[in-house]
Amino acid sequence: MSTMMMISRRTLLASSALLAFSPVRAATGGPVYRDARAPVADRVKDLLSRMTLEEKVAQMCSMWTSKGKILNEDGSFSPEKAATALPHGLGQIGRPADTFGNKRFFKGDWFRDVEETAPLVNAMQRYFVEKTRLGIPALVHEETAHGYQARGATIFPIPPALGSTWDPELVEQVFSTIAKEARVRGVNVALSPVVDLMREPRWGRMEEFFGEDPYLVAQMGAAAVRGQQGPRPLGKDKVFVTLKHFVHGSPEGGLNKAPADFNERTLRENYLVPFAHIIKTSDPAVIMPAYNEVEGVPAHASRQLLEKTGRERLGFKGAYFSDYGGIEELAKAHHVAADMDEAAILALNAGVDADLPDGTVYARLPALVRSGRVSEAKIDAAVARILAMKFEAGLFENPYVDPRRVKRETNTPAAIALARKSAEKALILLKNDGILPLDPNAKMKLAVIGPNSVEAMIGGYSGENDRKVGVLAGLRAAAGPNLTIEQSDGVWISQPDAKGEHGMMAIMKPVPDEENRTRIAQAVEVAKRSDAVLLVIGDNPQITREAVAGPGDRNSLDLFGLQNDLVDAILATGKPVVTLLLNGRPISVNRLAEKANALLEGWYLGEEGGNAVANIVFGKANPGGKLPVSIPRSVGELPAFYNRHPSSAGSYVEGKRGPLYPFGHGLSYTSFDISAPRLSAPEIGRTDAFWVEVDVTNTGKREGDEVVQIYIRDEVSSAPRPVLELKAFRRITLKPGEKRTVRFDLTPDALAFWNIDMEWTVESGAFTISAGPSSAVLKSSKLTVRA
Repeated sequence: MSTMMMISRRTLLASSALLAFSPVRAATGGPVYRDARAPVADRVKDLLSRMTLEEKVAQMCSMWTSKGKILNEDGSFSPEKAATALPHGLGQIGRPADTFGNKRFFKGDWFRDVEETAPLVNAMQRYFVEKTRLGIPALVHEETAHGYQARGATIFPIPPALGSTWDPELVEQVFSTIAKEARVRGVNVALSPVVDLMREPRWGRMEEFFGEDPYLVAQMGAAAVRGQQGPRPLGKDKVFVTLKHFVHGSPEGGLNKAPADFNERTLRENYLVPFAHIIKTSDPAVIMPAYNEVEGVPAHASRQLLEKTGRERLGFKGAYFSDYGGIEELAKAHHVAADMDEAAILALNAGVDADLPDGTVYARLPALVRSGRVSEAKIDAAVARILAMKFEAGLFENPYVDPRRVKRETNTPAAIALARKSAEKALILLKNDGILPLDPNAKMKLAVIGPNSVEAMIGGYSGENDRKVGVLAGLRAAAGPNLTIEQSDGVWISQPDAKGEHGMMAIMKPVPDEENRTRIAQAVEVAKRSDAVLLVIGDNPQITREAVAGPGDRNSLDLFGLQNDLVDAILATGKPVVTLLLNGRPISVNRLAEKANALLEGWYLGEEGGNAVANIVFGKANPGGKLPVSIPRSVGELPAFYNRHPSSAGSYVEGKRGPLYPFGHGLSYTSFDISAPRLSAPEIGRTDAFWVEVDVTNTGKREGDEVVQIYIRDEVSSAPRPVLELKAFRRITLKPGEKRTVRFDLTPDALAFWNIDMEWTVESGAFTISAGPSSAVLKSSKLTVRA
């Protein structure tokens, strides 16, 4: 079969890479690719026809760690160096907001100042536009997991916390702000959102995920795409999104990059759901393959995954950008390639369009084409997708940004307010015996104890922001004159870095036990002098993170180090204890669940975390967050996600299997009643839509938020289905005594599944439709689907 016949018709049409064409001129007399009025497909075709092989391959490459090759000693751009290093141009610049490639980085000065990045990007673009033969501008990508990863940008709560809001409209606002702050500095590609499922809590990357449930993650991921990218074509304050990671699954042992052992049914029922929904509804520009093996094949080498599943079945029309180093790992980690030449061939044939971060593997492609080992048509298809993005973003007409906008549109008062609002809405009240909220005007002594009580815990993939607020500072700012606060660290989780912080870039250094035992003794004395204790414990980004700068995965779900000893010592004082968890993954806190007077889950709350905690603890705001993930009792009960198959039920010798806190759980300072669901009809056909109504009443004395959750269960099916499946939710605010009817309109897809013959269908029979405030507290009605 010829090389051209091996490329699908869909790929050819989508990319307009249709053989080599003779250059044509626009009606204005210039080249068609310079004519902004010409269709993008025509501009791509014309530009491709003018490009040399080296110029094409350059568009498939990036530059991040190697930025030093085009920078002066002071970090400014050098056109002279660029002329040597990049004579054929470049596809994209990676993360110009950081100082990688410059001496500043290795001195701990990781980010450029707020006003440095835009002029640097402009200088780079000026070289590409004015000094390369065809004047092709570069894409510019940055990390935006929960904020633009740069100096001075707004830092929002991490994705599990955003998932805890159960508020897609809020998440859309958050990511819209992120996009604007990135775009004003010259960024046009965001390396987010991450739409993996939070199903392996030992894995450090859990801090990047929205939750464990496919439907919840799909809704949050789609909101993030709407916020950052918006409708196509790309708007002026928007950035192209990158869905990540296709498809991580749950790696063996919770170890980053380990194989994900699942079958085709599990893939379709769970891990592909967010990708399928976002591709269908939001047209994402880029997808990033995962590091790991998917169904036994590394994702970066899997044509079955990228072409057959991604493009042909899910309908993805955008570009595949490699994860950082993902192509070279085909040789180094997976051993499916003998060398980098073979790695390049495997990735290109699988459908990977761009080699991130530094293009070192794809730089070999010209020689591989000339030796007959790679088809140039494959390269044309990849380059066409990349060029189409550049035309859509208007980079040929407007390659530069206005540096004057950066300062006035970065971390604005509105953005700061949104960061605080999202942190408040993210906080989850897991337990409360009535101790919360505390009265900020009461005459009392409050002990604030714990390793996370002072430092603002902002999580991994964060930038730097000098105005971030830790818990202690937030409480002191909000406390009345009669409330006195005394602080003690209790223990250290790890040694601080040179800046006195615990960022994910530093290597984790353990703390000697004898030092921490001294700290525990000091904390006990502080607790004894107090009327109540706020215990702030959990993780830090040195022990829970993507395992690249060092280990970041755990073999335990317990609190790290001597934190459990601190817990026991503080509980033993007999003082009332409110515990706040600030962490990047679920932690088994069985002792606190039993003995603490109140327990809050915060994850990492971003720059306004301390103020948000104070507002919740002192009752200015009412907690309404819900768990986006089940909290296991122990590592031995994994997997612990709620939507398990019926046959997985059972008991251990140690007791019945069940979560410490269930998916969807979260309390409030008020109370709510949710009625049993009312259905539009008790019986429907297999292709019928239907609606579900519930009445929600605030039965307490405070205004508050409740999240109404709708689940289904197919009682008998041709292939096993989960015992519960989330199909709709809505967060609402009710005043005391207020009652509201909430309606959910559901399509047949809400009942459909992949049947025994792997066909997407609704089967006839009995369904249970349930409504409630969590997956464990539900009222139900029966629905019959006719044959």
